[in-house]
Amino acid sequence: MSRLLALTACILLSTAAVAQQAAPAAPSEPAASATKPAAKKKSAKSAPDAAKSDSKTDAKAAAKAEAKTATEANSATADAAKATPAPAPAPAPVAAPAAAVLDPDEFRRQVMEEVRKELQKTKDEVKQETSWVEADSTARVQDSEAVESLKRSVNLFQPHGYFRVRYEFFNDMNLGRGADPSGNTLFPQGFINSGNNKSISDANMRFRFDPTFMISEDIQIHMTADVLDNVLLGSNPQNDPILDQYTPLSLLTSGRAGVPINVKRVWGRVNTQLGEFTVGRMGYNFGLGILHNDGNGLDQDYGDTYDRVAFSLREFKGHRLTVMMDLLDKGASTTGEFGSLGRSVDIDTLDDGYRFALEILRVDTAEEARRKLDAGNWVINYGITVDLRTQRWDTPGQVSSTLGVTGTNINGNTALRANVVQRAAKLYQPDAFFSLRKDKFSFETEVATTFGNVGTRATNDAAITDPTISQPIQFGQVGVALQSALAFMPADALLIGIDAGGASGDKGVYGFGARPWRSGTGGSMGTDAAGQPFNATGPGNIDGPHYNFSNAAHTHGHINNFVFNRAFNIDMILWRNLVSSVTSGWYVKPNARYRPTGRKGGGGDDTGFEVSLGLIYSQAWYAENTPGLALPLGVEGDVGVSYDTADKLHVGVMYGILIPLDGLGNTGTGYSGGDQTPQTGSIAHSVRAMVSMPF
Repeated sequence: MSRLLALTACILLSTAAVAQQAAPAAPSEPAASATKPAAKKKSAKSAPDAAKSDSKTDAKAAAKAEAKTATEANSATADAAKATPAPAPAPAPVAAPAAAVLDPDEFRRQVMEEVRKELQKTKDEVKQETSWVEADSTARVQDSEAVESLKRSVNLFQPHGYFRVRYEFFNDMNLGRGADPSGNTLFPQGFINSGNNKSISDANMRFRFDPTFMISEDIQIHMTADVLDNVLLGSNPQNDPILDQYTPLSLLTSGRAGVPINVKRVWGRVNTQLGEFTVGRMGYNFGLGILHNDGNGLDQDYGDTYDRVAFSLREFKGHRLTVMMDLLDKGASTTGEFGSLGRSVDIDTLDDGYRFALEILRVDTAEEARRKLDAGNWVINYGITVDLRTQRWDTPGQVSSTLGVTGTNINGNTALRANVVQRAAKLYQPDAFFSLRKDKFSFETEVATTFGNVGTRATNDAAITDPTISQPIQFGQVGVALQSALAFMPADALLIGIDAGGASGDKGVYGFGARPWRSGTGGSMGTDAAGQPFNATGPGNIDGPHYNFSNAAHTHGHINNFVFNRAFNIDMILWRNLVSSVTSGWYVKPNARYRPTGRKGGGGDDTGFEVSLGLIYSQAWYAENTPGLALPLGVEGDVGVSYDTADKLHVGVMYGILIPLDGLGNTGTGYSGGDQTPQTGSIAHSVRAMVSMPF
């Protein structure tokens, strides 16, 4: 384009020059007229040269050069006119040869030829540039598709999970009190030399694989599988017959029997314009986790898993509404004659158990919470879920493996019908949590309840007439937990807090109620599923059922003790190992944690050493719920040291000591062979070391 402008300027200037050459000289200026042919020659000579030269420059340079040439020619003519005296008569000037004079048509032709060449050249350049742009656009599309394909291939598989190895040491976990009247102990103990063997130890391991398959940005598949799930190190020896075919010699073993992979959860997630849809077998956690806890912590052993279909609406002003339906039990099923159906088919839907839930959450993401805290604002989160669990009928007995093999009509199978019982169960479980944070202060609490009724605990249709097991059971349970912390020092290096919680007990019944399957020393309650005698709890029993229909008397037809989710751990000895869960009591736990490098939330890096200290006081609500028939349970101190690296390696060791109080003692009463000597509880110790590698 610049060349075209330059040529256009040359055409205009050259045309002006040619017009100046063709103009006649003024008669009153003979001297000037005499010199004009020379000037014309000079001008005519310089014009083509300027045109040829300027065709290769831009318009501005060409115009400047042409103006300079014209100025010099006029100046030379004027000087010559001044310096020359009055002319003497002279012969007439000789006309210049015709070839020396520039023909205007020829000049225009030359200029137009140059213009044509430049136009063609510009056209070729534009064409080349256009083709390059098209090629670049195509390449960009291909690159974009390649990047998207690469992105999908990179994000398709996202591995997560952890590998851990734990060592545990226990000393005098039975508190020196022996067994209760029903023969049960607080904790497993050595049996080879039970009189002197008060210490046991073991180590276990787990590889949890929790990958995500990113089918697309909106479709995901998740899975949780445990490999060697809490398998004891040294277990499952594969013994060769070293001595003879009957005598194993594990001392010389060098192999281990295979252990199957435990696939716990598989579920899918689909994002839509309206919200998120999930389906499959998945974990569930709500609030602090005293009712619903997925057990995904590095040191947890339990966890809730549901077969669920759920839909969550898009957030509205920070709130999210989720509707859930869980299949808790499908009852009896069959695969057809010799597996001819190719899959399991539910025989009857009337024996199915369901959970319907509505959940409303207001939870800030980590980034949103950080922005609010940095601005000095409160971070307020809360949520509520309301559950309805219902089951009209139940088939607790196992379906015969020969069902359908002989062609018997399932609907007419009297043996199958005999295993059906009208359970008539309906339970409600409202659960709410509240979280408050500002600056260096945090507070969280959760309140969960269970109330409703179960029509009968009978295990078959015939037992429905047995008054000892056919009476309805009422539920009325409440659990509360809270956690608080206040940060001190730079980067929140020191955290000091108070945790507390309580689970309702059950007045008028013996035992904690965390293990209701234990048979006690109270009155007969019929037989269990295996046909063995099953008794209510009596004085001094550590645990057992919290209802009592002894001798057909409806003496205690309710269960009011709330049992914390077993994945919710607060200590090392009392609630975690001896009782197995928080129930029928309460606790207060002042605690402190110190990390010299600070914490990520306060500007640190969450790496390096951390020292933790906790002191827990525990007490029962009702004395009859304890084996010692007293309220105080014990004081436990736990201290730990851990080290975390930047690549997420975690190494920790903890020590716990429990000083039992009267509630954990042995009163010596309630034994069938007569009262025994009361035994005061002794101090218990525990050590736990763990190495974990999350990814």
